[in-house]
Amino acid sequence: MSKLDDVKAALLRWRAARKRDHAAATGASASADADTDRSEARLQVQVLARRGSGLVRSTRQLDDEIARQIAEAQRRGDLRGANGAGRPLDSDDGWEQTPDDVRMPFKMLKSAGIVPHEVELIRERAVLRQRLATATTEDDTRAAQQALAQLELTLALRLESLRR
Repeated sequence: MSKLDDVKAALLRWRAARKRDHAAATGASASADADTDRSEARLQVQVLARRGSGLVRSTRQLDDEIARQIAEAQRRGDLRGANGAGRPLDSDDGWEQTPDDVRMPFKMLKSAGIVPHEVELIRERAVLRQRLATATTEDDTRAAQQALAQLELTLALRLESLRR
């Protein structure tokens, strides 16, 4: 599975959770949810049919489709509650350091409150380094060193795959 597929899956999970929360808060009817699910299912079938037929969309076509979907979401009022709606995006310190091909997916994940796996690995590495520093016995030290070495190898491989 590609990086973009991972991002899409995470965004779909986030979107489904938001729908459930919104439906629970507003007491939306089950028939409205069923209609929405059917329309989304139709869209997914269309996407899969395009992939299966070998239709490749140009960047311009994708940009036009994105603009159309944003305009439709604005018309429906879906974007009214978005953070920073109507304001320019805040500059992010890590934007320039992030590889070009994953900048936007990572930005979308960050906006959705989802932490990339690499960040979780970096946090886990900090915990293991702390555990190694506070280890009192030879066995604890050895176990922490082995766990840290394995984690650093995994992290290095993941970061290297992002650079390609």
